Amino acid sequence: MSLLRARWLFRGIGFASLVALIPLAGCGGSGSGSLATVSGVVTQNGNPVDGAKVTLFCTVETEGKKGANYSAMTDSSGKYLIAAVGKESGIPPGMYKVTVTKLDQKGNLPPDFDQGQLEASGAARNVLGKDYEALGTTKLSVTLEAGKNENKNFELKSGATTTKTFGTP
Repeated sequence: MSLLRARWLFRGIGFASLVALIPLAGCGGSGSGSLATVSGVVTQNGNPVDGAKVTLFCTVETEGKKGANYSAMTDSSGKYLIAAVGKESGIPPGMYKVTVTKLDQKGNLPPDFDQGQLEASGAARNVLGKDYEALGTTKLSVTLEAGKNENKNFELKSGATTTKTFGTP
């Protein structure tokens, strides 16, 4: 084998190794076959938080694009579960930053407004404090491995920074 061919062979092997490691970075696209489910409980001062929106934001950028985010609502015992997204049976493993919000509706809005409609209307207030509501302020995070990730609990402190009203400066 000539020296030139050997160099190209090693470059090809190096590139193939790099491509093989990309899925290990986490929060990759669907279809990898190794997905994660996540569940836990959101509490504030030891009490379950009913009706809170838990959102996981992937911390890995792929091809210059931000990773996806996934949300679930808590039930009356503060439990949340993200087990399926669309046709996928879970979400990509990896590290996620986590936000938690619970909106208090203000004004006369239709009673069937969902969380997104309340946020967009500007007529709702987050009652959990802005320490948890945005990527720039939250200190909550979770690392998910392929398979079940149970007991990924979040304890919120009531002394969180004052809340704000959505849609107002």
